[in-house]
Amino acid sequence: LPDPDADPLAAVEHEDWEHYSQARLYQALASLDERSRDILENRWLAEEKLTLQALADKYGVSAERIRQLEKAALQKLRRALQEDAALLA
Repeated sequence: LPDPDADPLAAVEHEDWEHYSQARLYQALASLDERSRDILENRWLAEEKLTLQALADKYGVSAERIRQLEKAALQKLRRALQEDAALLA
């Protein structure tokens, strides 16, 4: 049985927010360079996540360098999303 206290408007707003958030995330990802985007997608978004070493082998660098690139990419992504949130405020 459906929840009698469920608010259809809240459900629609939640769904809209989910779509907006996902679109914003992918827009922010698109602003990254190809390697950074690939690292984040493979480390965080892929069904089967790759290890630092697997990505290091792919790019011919050390696992530590991949970690550094991942950290920098996450910071750029975070900044882009925060800037967008500031525009909404």
